[in-house]
This record gives sequence, structure tokens and C-alpha cells, in this order.
Amino acid sequence: MKNRIIILLLVAVSVLTGCSNGKTDTGDGMFPDYRDVTVPCNIAPLNFRIGNAGNIRVTVKGNRGEYVFKGHKGLVKFPVRKWHSMLDDEKGNVLSVNVEWNGTNKQSGGSESFTWTVVADPIDKYMSYRLIEPAYEVWSGIQVEQRDMESFRTVLLGDNRNADLCCMNCHTSNRNGTSFMHLRGAKGGTVLNRNGKLLKLNTRTEKTGNTVYGDISADGRYGVFTTADITFAIHSRVDMRMEVYDKRSDLVVVDFDNLTVTDSPATTGSEYQETFPCFSADGKVIFFCRAQHHEQPDSISEMHYDIAVMQFDPETGKMGDQVITIVPAGANVSFSHLKASPDGHWLMATATQYGTFPVWHKESELWLIDLETRRIDVLSGINAYGADTYHSWSSNSRWVAFASKRDDMVYGRPYIAYIGPDGTTGKPFLLPQEDPDKYVTTLKSFNLPELYCIPEVYGARDVAAFYNDVQPEQVEYLP
Repeated sequence: MKNRIIILLLVAVSVLTGCSNGKTDTGDGMFPDYRDVTVPCNIAPLNFRIGNAGNIRVTVKGNRGEYVFKGHKGLVKFPVRKWHSMLDDEKGNVLSVNVEWNGTNKQSGGSESFTWTVVADPIDKYMSYRLIEPAYEVWSGIQVEQRDMESFRTVLLGDNRNADLCCMNCHTSNRNGTSFMHLRGAKGGTVLNRNGKLLKLNTRTEKTGNTVYGDISADGRYGVFTTADITFAIHSRVDMRMEVYDKRSDLVVVDFDNLTVTDSPATTGSEYQETFPCFSADGKVIFFCRAQHHEQPDSISEMHYDIAVMQFDPETGKMGDQVITIVPAGANVSFSHLKASPDGHWLMATATQYGTFPVWHKESELWLIDLETRRIDVLSGINAYGADTYHSWSSNSRWVAFASKRDDMVYGRPYIAYIGPDGTTGKPFLLPQEDPDKYVTTLKSFNLPELYCIPEVYGARDVAAFYNDVQPEQVEYLP
């Protein structure tokens, strides 16, 4: 289970490696593929189906006992209470699983054996994600949903059909009661939730632009954002869809206590473009992606983003005046989607061949940087061909959720993977659904999966009311 480690040299990384073909079997085999996966002790039942199967018998053997479950018409739905009782009994153990089934339609039956590793470290109780059509031609019907990870209960946090079909994006939480969601459009703003109190903010000032991708400090006081001017270009190649990229982008910090916004000369101006910032665990460092600005690039493939850092003072809310590159890009590597682990040990990034919007890059994958040793793990045990992006840490730093298109190369789906204290990993698994066919029948991508501990206090009606009826509070630029 130990992954291959490579030493970080302070030179350009030249080759994007670690891809593997992890395509899930959606035909006659098990779907989702829950064979030999590592799961948290509080996860919802791993319901699955087997194509062309009739009756199914699942026998699970652990250190504390033997557990038998039955399925019908090719579908296994584990009773929730019995499932959680089993996981609670078998925390920290490796379970032996045997699946036997009868065939249908003159198909023969079969059997299969594998393991489930039950980690005693729980995953955060809630996950949010955005539901959106995978193609760029259609973007109506955007929804943001909250999922209970221990059951199959969901709450709709936002639905743009009730808000002028505005773009709803970037629902982000600090895992401790502070979150935000951007609403675009004529009546838009940033909806901020601070421990149950909702505000609608206009974060654009005469000196700074609209806030886009961002992160929230652990104490919930600050948000760090890029002020990107985003545009797109259509590919001429039939195997590529579209590129989204920043024409210009700087960094700002918003003080949620005082409703002020500040910037820094080090990350303001036309020489460089900064994006995907995040706070360190202690809130004293800001990590971000940075590339030289190209006014009219001959090719988007010229854009390669380094990983950089600058200091931040939580007492004054001021960013530092010096930028240091800690992981340089290369001719075939560009970084995005930075997320620091809450324990301060790791920084996870998406690595792709170029640009800053890897969701349509099939080669995109997750890399893990050890902030203590400056080593990089290309996470060959987690990545698969088909764009792995939009990751989020659990509050105990043992689990990451990410969006992956490995199943069919079109639809993003939420996967979960274990990260041990020493960087060991477990095989990723697809977020379980009460009906596993939901992933086949839902014609929307799940993107930006976000893990957090405290549930949101609002719903789609509240967000629609904030969009339609509430005037935003203006943040003030603070030099």
C-alpha cells in the first residue's frame, strides 16, 4: 500500500507521471468497484450491483464475527443499522468479503472474493458537491447539494433555476462552521455563512476585482481569493473540448469580521498571474499557483503554473511582500487546486500538462507534497486516467475527496481515498449511493466535492431569496 516517493528538487519538473488506467467495470461486473478498497469506519453502506446477476449472497468475515447479507435482481443494498454495527465492531480490521450470485437470462452464476480495510479514523459527516452538465454548451439547472456521509440523506443548498439561472459555484467550507458560495449575475454576490448567520457580500471594489477561487482560514475570520478575469477558448482537436484560463488574476484577503479587503504589491500587477490560493493549517502562510502573464499567448499550452508561498499575518490581516516558489512547473507540468491538510503535514495539488483548468485534461492527477521534507508523491495508488481534480481534505487529514472522470471520461464523480500519517494510501472508492445506478442515470457531473463537519443551516430557498431579494453588503478596500 506504500506509494512510490520522489524527492523534490528545486528544478523544473519535466514529466507528468503516475497515470494508470483505473476504468470502473460498468458492464457485467461489480459497479461501483468496491473490491479491495480502504474505507472509513462511519461510511454509508457500499451498495453495489452485478450485471446479469439474480440472487446474491455476501459473506463478510472479520476479527469479531461473520456477517451475511443478501441481494436480489443483481442489487445489494446493505441494511444501514446492520452495516454500521459491523463497521463499528470491525474498526481497524481487514474484512474478507465473498460474493456469490446466480445468473439470469441463461447466464451462469459466479463468485468473487476481496477485502475491505476499515480504518478507525472517521471521515467528516458531510460532503457538498455541485451538480452540473458535463458539457460547456449547457449550464442551466446547476445545483449544490449536501450529502450525509453516514447515510444517504441529502439537502439541496442551491438551485439556479430559482435564481435567474445564475452560475452557482465554489461552495467552500473551513470544516468548522464558516463557508461561502458565489452567486453570479445581476443580483449576485457571495453568500457567507458564519456559524448560522448568513450575509450576502459584494467583494468587488474600485481597487480589486470579483473574488473567485478561494479558501477560508481555520478560525473562520479570513478568506483568501483570486480575482481572476476568466475566459475560454474552443479546441480545434476533436478529442479536446474547451480551455478555461485566466486573462489576469491577483490575490486578495477578505476580513469577514470587519468586511474589508486587502492586497499586496507582491501579488498585484500584470507581470504574474496568481490563482487557487489556500491557507496553511496555522494560517500564517498562503500557498498559491503562479505563472508569468502572457498578454496574447500563441497557445494556451504556454501557461505553466508554479506552486508558491507568501507569509500572512493573522493579527493584522496583511499579506507579505515576498513570493517564494517551492515547486516549479516544467515544460509538461502545471499546478492548480491547492489544498493544505488541517494537520499541517501535506499540501495536495492537481498536476496537469499545462494551464489552470484541469477538469477537461484527461492526464490530470493528484500530487501530494510533504511540507516537512519537501518530497512529492505522485500518488500512483490513487490516480487513474481520466482527470482527477477538485480535492478536499477531511478535518482529521486522513481522507481526501476528489472528482474523477475515470469511469467514462465524461462525467465527474466523487471518489474518496485514504491518506495515512506516513503518506500510505488506500484504493479510492466511489461515494456510495442508496441506488448505485444513480451514477448511470444522473446526467450531471459531481464536481468540487467538499468535506466538512458542521452541516449548513440554509437551503435552496434561502439562497434564492438572498439572490433575488437581499442587497449585498459592500466590503471596503483597505490599503
